[in-house]
Amino acid sequence: MFTDSYTLIISISLLVILSYLYSSISIKTKIPSVLLLLFTGIIFSALYRNAGYELPDTKIALQFFGIIGVILIVLEGSLELKLEKNKLGLIAKSFFAALIILLVSAFAIAGGINLIYSELTFHICLVNAIPLAVISSAIAIPSVEQMDGDKKEFIVYESIFSDILGILVFNIAISSETLESVNILWLGADLLIVLLISIAFTFLILVFINKTTMNIKFFLMLAILILLYAVGKKFHLSSLLLILFFGLFLNNLDIFGGKKLTQNVDIFKLRQGIDRFRLITNESAFLIRTFFFFIFGASVSIALLFDFRIAITGTIIVLLLYGIRFLYLKFLMRRNVYPELFIAPRGLITILLYYAIPEKYSIGIISEGVLFFVILVTSLVMMFGLMSNKDSIPEMEIYVGGKKVQDTENDLS
Repeated sequence: MFTDSYTLIISISLLVILSYLYSSISIKTKIPSVLLLLFTGIIFSALYRNAGYELPDTKIALQFFGIIGVILIVLEGSLELKLEKNKLGLIAKSFFAALIILLVSAFAIAGGINLIYSELTFHICLVNAIPLAVISSAIAIPSVEQMDGDKKEFIVYESIFSDILGILVFNIAISSETLESVNILWLGADLLIVLLISIAFTFLILVFINKTTMNIKFFLMLAILILLYAVGKKFHLSSLLLILFFGLFLNNLDIFGGKKLTQNVDIFKLRQGIDRFRLITNESAFLIRTFFFFIFGASVSIALLFDFRIAITGTIIVLLLYGIRFLYLKFLMRRNVYPELFIAPRGLITILLYYAIPEKYSIGIISEGVLFFVILVTSLVMMFGLMSNKDSIPEMEIYVGGKKVQDTENDLS
């Protein structure tokens, strides 16, 4: 179908334009743009095959875009988070919600699989269950852009923590069948190493932004950050924490920098640089999300959704996920569960961890079909939850001469 380079360029350009259009539709209708990208991929795949062509293996492409996507999405989210004293309680609640819901969901799904397939060890069932227990920040964060207040911040923090903790728990699960004291000690050392690297890298980046006059510095920063992540993964470090710490340090210089920073660095130039870096990160994350979910949609057959076994397995998993989430939010957090209950989509991290399952742990019950079913249903649940949310859209913020001016439809009329 792609007979020359220009056809490929036209196709990629149309996909990016479509993705921007889907984002606009998502704002108006609250239909997740991810769903539209998935179905675009499915339609493209059907047309491509009907034309007599075969799609190449997409596993490597999904892993590549997935890894870059995770880095950019966590960085994007952390660059939006302000650490303030009055938010420490919310951050703690988000962390424990992500941790406890992740662990209970993973063990519940693993227990269900083990009950049906008694010939499998519980450890194998757990490795396959963990990816399904992780909330996707790639879907959750863009979907709550128009929410306001602590509900939005809770979802942003929770989904980022869920991504990070999900990867940590998954790595522990595939590295050892038993939780030994050596593993716990290594986890503590891992966190300390990552924290020190994050502090050092943030300091070097601040100096670089302040001193350099080059206009091409931001993609260099992203390249170094991605390099550090990949090298860290090679040494089995929790590299995603490095991304989180870096974003938090960069967006909270007033807390971590202190007076010494203001004395030695041009703060105005620094903030301008950070704002540009945030913009580039947001645009890059959008682009990677576009390609990832389109490719995943193209790699999955819609016929899988009509497989009775897949539908039953997927439905049980979805019911477990939302049942556990409801119980935790309602009775342990004693929180108004609406609309937080519904904003727990599965997506990029789930797919990425699924493809990272070692062959010796891979089982037939958790297939691409089940994966697609769970991602689709949780996205639809989130969509209906957001559609029925009566919270008003925040007012548009307009800046004139550096001062914020509130503007609403009533002001304009």
